[in-house]
Amino acid sequence: MDIENRIQQYNTALTAMDRKIAEYLLANKESIIHKTIIDLSKEMDVSAASITRFCKKIHFSSFQEMKYSLSKNADEPNKLEGTVDTIYHYYDMILKSTQQFISEEKVNGIVEKIMKAEKILFCGIGNSGLLALEFNSRIERMGMDSNAITDPHVMLMRSTLLDENDLLFCFSNSGKTQCVIDAAKLAEENGATTIAVTNYEDTLLTEVVDEIVLISSYKFIQDDKFINTQIPGFFLLDILTYKLLNHEQLMENRKKTLDAISEYGG
Repeated sequence: MDIENRIQQYNTALTAMDRKIAEYLLANKESIIHKTIIDLSKEMDVSAASITRFCKKIHFSSFQEMKYSLSKNADEPNKLEGTVDTIYHYYDMILKSTQQFISEEKVNGIVEKIMKAEKILFCGIGNSGLLALEFNSRIERMGMDSNAITDPHVMLMRSTLLDENDLLFCFSNSGKTQCVIDAAKLAEENGATTIAVTNYEDTLLTEVVDEIVLISSYKFIQDDKFINTQIPGFFLLDILTYKLLNHEQLMENRKKTLDAISEYGG
């Protein structure tokens, strides 16, 4: 797994010192391969032991393994020509990064849960709410009983009515959105299955759900002008949609709904 993904996954366990080390390493990828741990400790004004502890926290066995991973995935921003190439490069980075978090086994498990659920509720606020609305639109067209909620009060009301036959999807990049956390708690209390789609592994949200799906964060792109938070989420939705439509009945339902809209939708 790339160092960016490791830093993201274990973000909540990092101290201020760890973050200082992480920021320096990500900003100086190209030169790290030529430096020793002593060189870096002097440049960052931290101890060599602090760098070693940081490597262990993000699950590298040693400084050398971390250094190799960092240099192997070093970016080459100076070779990009123009805005189109730059954005294409960022998209490529984010998709490759998210791919490392999502296994075929995990996808199959989520699809099985979707297929078994009597009702499916998608929850999210802001940009995460847009993902909830999009996934619901796709699922509805396959003939499943689903709904997307982006209003905090309605989210709580609908979550408390779920039961052991139902499924709740919680979308929150930060894992800190309080109404989404509360919705997950209510659903859990009533026996519903809960899944969180988020950027970080160890948050208040991930503590209360049955399953976690990590997606990449745009924040590890070293460019303040790039602000797209939805690409990783849509990548996941496309994977799940593609897998679901392998089921003949779901594909047939989708065709029926699309034909109805085409004929009568105006």
